[in-house]
Amino acid sequence: MTVSQAAPLTAVPGRQRILPWGRAVDIAVQGLRVRMGRSLITAGSIILATAFLAFTLGTHELLKALIALNDQNINFLLQRRGIDLEDAGVGLAAREIWLVATSMVVCLVGVTNALAMSVSERIKEIGTMKCLGALDSFVVRLFLIEAILVGSASSAAGAVVGVLSCLGMTAGLYGAGALRHVPGSGLGAAAGGTVLIGTVLSVIAAIYPSLIAARMQPVEAMRKEV
Repeated sequence: MTVSQAAPLTAVPGRQRILPWGRAVDIAVQGLRVRMGRSLITAGSIILATAFLAFTLGTHELLKALIALNDQNINFLLQRRGIDLEDAGVGLAAREIWLVATSMVVCLVGVTNALAMSVSERIKEIGTMKCLGALDSFVVRLFLIEAILVGSASSAAGAVVGVLSCLGMTAGLYGAGALRHVPGSGLGAAAGGTVLIGTVLSVIAAIYPSLIAARMQPVEAMRKEV
């Protein structure tokens, strides 16, 4: 950690210092590199949850496009799979909504737990920053930036995995010819919504751990053994 080398620093009363956003991003990236293992575990949980979300949304868009073709062969295959041609084109089923919501909640809890563990591992680091004059708001900002970086990258990866999975399943069930009717805008919206939701969930998950870190007293944090 090279917080003491940060420049420029703006002095404020009480020997505290305000670091620019660019410096905060640099420190957040360094922190993620140092804790690469834990960062990958956190990213993995986000990727799994967002991949499932993107798969569900993408599959729904593909089904609507296939139903709109009104092709007898495709309709027969859809009905063989127990898909109601009228209901499938309206919206997500209650079961799908429940499964997606559950996966998102599990992801939220998992990310919160991972970040809380990260705080416990970084007690001395946080204490050092605060002893050097870092504001509580800077500590919160640091954790939120890390959450945004991990959340957006992981959600993008999950969106790609989910969309590719639903395309592969569609090709396997209805033939490669069905891919000619893929709704690009619908899949794009599904992927974009997945990235947005995953990033927002990551930020929400980081709020509680970041507040814990910001409220640490510098002297007490330096005394603790990790």
